[in-house]
Amino acid sequence: MTEGTLLKTALNNSAEVTEIRRTIHRHPEIGRNEFKTSELIRKKLTEYGVDEIKSYTPTSVVAIIKGGMGEGRCLAIRADIDALPVTEDTGLPFASEVEGMMHACGHDMHAAMLLGVAKMLCGMRDRFKGTVKLIFQHSEDTLPGGAKELTEKGVMEDPKVDAIFGMHIMPDEKECGKLAFIKGPITTSVDLYDFTVKGKSGHGSAPHTTNDPILAACQTVVLLQQIPSRYVDPMETVVFPVCSIHSGDAPNVIPEEAKFSGIARGYSEEVRKVVDEQVYKIAKGVEEISGCKIDINHYEGYPACVNDAVLTEDAMKAVERELGEGSTVLLDKPMSFSEDFSYYTNMTGTPGMYMFLYAGHEGELVPLHNPKMHVKEEAMPYGCAAMTAAALDYLNR
Repeated sequence: MTEGTLLKTALNNSAEVTEIRRTIHRHPEIGRNEFKTSELIRKKLTEYGVDEIKSYTPTSVVAIIKGGMGEGRCLAIRADIDALPVTEDTGLPFASEVEGMMHACGHDMHAAMLLGVAKMLCGMRDRFKGTVKLIFQHSEDTLPGGAKELTEKGVMEDPKVDAIFGMHIMPDEKECGKLAFIKGPITTSVDLYDFTVKGKSGHGSAPHTTNDPILAACQTVVLLQQIPSRYVDPMETVVFPVCSIHSGDAPNVIPEEAKFSGIARGYSEEVRKVVDEQVYKIAKGVEEISGCKIDINHYEGYPACVNDAVLTEDAMKAVERELGEGSTVLLDKPMSFSEDFSYYTNMTGTPGMYMFLYAGHEGELVPLHNPKMHVKEEAMPYGCAAMTAAALDYLNR
């Protein structure tokens, strides 16, 4: 195998990778219950001849492939494998056979492509030095995230990982098979807040005898919106939408309780801390003026993903060499969603590189997590070849 032939090999393997993807798609499993999926992954890895298979949790799979050119660095490559609680509406012949579950985020393709990479690397050990650690990760879409659990259990050690790569498919209007890169922040952090406002109920004709939890809740909701505009540098990005609010049953009764919830997102840990501090300060202030009690449950979600600039630049060049000029895109702004890939870098200080595979679309163009989400399987060989090219380039530098 010589430079420029990885795509040809990936295309030759595409029928197998496609069948793996369709099998996983038919049998989606929610986070921490990916038993059939992990069993299939183990079977294929054994067939390909990886050097070692480990399990850090019941449904994650980690494989080791040792290069034949001697000692070197350890590169981890991660794919998530869990599905979503979404009822599929694609009409595909290989649609989900599990009611209320679907691979609407492309994790079926991620797992299949990483198996494609595993097969390619096992067949070309004489082309690289060092070690590749393949992480088939459970529960990306279910908090607190499988990446956090795996990192806590030592997946980035033994052997110690020197860098980690990842990939996500993206539906797109035109492109299919191109790779998109971002230097610096690539996805937001995410923090969920549930608020319970406890007041004193009473008749709507005598509000002065009550402590109105609805009024206190509304005051808090409005004040939360001043966090991005008054406590965060305007050059930073923070959003804090309140997405649900519930209270009361009658038009003439001031209730005893109101509940609402919101979600905060941003691109820096410093800003994330400012947001959290202000949430509690605002709640305390509203308690003072309303006479109500505000309880807050903060569910700390994923940190922001940040791409190492050097890894990203090197990977882009490697992909361009393999797939040709124009095969990569450098994006000028990050994504607005969150990804628990960030734990691998954030918790260990390991540099990371996360790229996006444009996969076109079949039928209506819809976003990820939509019941109609279906992209082109023809993109997968390009994903396999791109990741393998980036891996070889890193290991042999």
